[in-house]
Amino acid sequence: DAVKWAYRTEAQIETGTYLTIKKQERLNEIRVCELLDIFYDKTKAKSKHPRRFEYEVNHLKRFDIANLYLSQLDTKILAEFRDEQLEKGKAPSTVMKYLGLISRALNKARRELDIPVNFNPVSLVEKPKERPKVDRTLDEGEWLRLIEYASKTNFEVQGKLKNQHMKVGKLTHYPNRKRRPLYFMKQIIIFARETLMRQGEIFNLRKQDVDFLSGTAIIRKAKNDDPRKIGLSPLAMEQLKSLPPSYDGRFFPIKSRQVFDGYWRLVVRDAKVDFNFHQLRHMGANDLIKSGWSIAEVQAQGGWKTLKALQRYLHIQAEHLAKKLKERG
Repeated sequence: DAVKWAYRTEAQIETGTYLTIKKQERLNEIRVCELLDIFYDKTKAKSKHPRRFEYEVNHLKRFDIANLYLSQLDTKILAEFRDEQLEKGKAPSTVMKYLGLISRALNKARRELDIPVNFNPVSLVEKPKERPKVDRTLDEGEWLRLIEYASKTNFEVQGKLKNQHMKVGKLTHYPNRKRRPLYFMKQIIIFARETLMRQGEIFNLRKQDVDFLSGTAIIRKAKNDDPRKIGLSPLAMEQLKSLPPSYDGRFFPIKSRQVFDGYWRLVVRDAKVDFNFHQLRHMGANDLIKSGWSIAEVQAQGGWKTLKALQRYLHIQAEHLAKKLKERG
């Protein structure tokens, strides 16, 4: 056994994979959650979205995998974590974000933090397959209902129980509270469909970014880091002009994406439509295609880097294709 150990150790030294006992002990002392904290502290200054970055780190730390020591983290554990999240209904893209964050933290530890991580096990974990594209847009009735409920003056929000024993039927011990909606909910829904802008891009749009005379807007903080100039339809500009001035110059001054998502859920709940805000971008892209825009024009308006990325958003219905063929004769 001693001879085998010597040969194995010698081979590890020659290949550069040998870890001393002292270094190995360090991996037995550092938990994944602690590594995530270190990674956050070292990289937050360079983050384009520091608040979102902080949220993602804190969210990942809630999972059991964050309590493991680095010495316990291997491909089997990571694959089980992947499968567990998928079984709970998490989207493949969400699971990949979790794994990606762990991977970036491990790479940072290996390269710059003098934490003796031998290799990155995430690199060997098979990526979950993306779900098939869902052909989901709102029909005219659903769209009108969404706009109607986005214009409501209040929403009912179920009260929280102070004591579970005080619950009677489906009611709490005090009446449901009323919650005032965002004053710009209707405008932002219409604006998103008209412009194809991403949620974050809309939240960051300021008065100085819009030229009403030329009907254009500059998107300075884009997802892919490339600022772009887009066109604004008369209906889109009408939404902006109807909004009161804000304290910071933004047209849609929302505190955080999480706050907005809470209001959005109330609207779609009452409107009885299974639809997320990002799908308005899908609808807008299809609207433009149906109105005669070329793929290149839609790609420029929406800021898609590649045609493949744009194709995931297009849900061109067979009826529209049949109409085009009929027009051709």
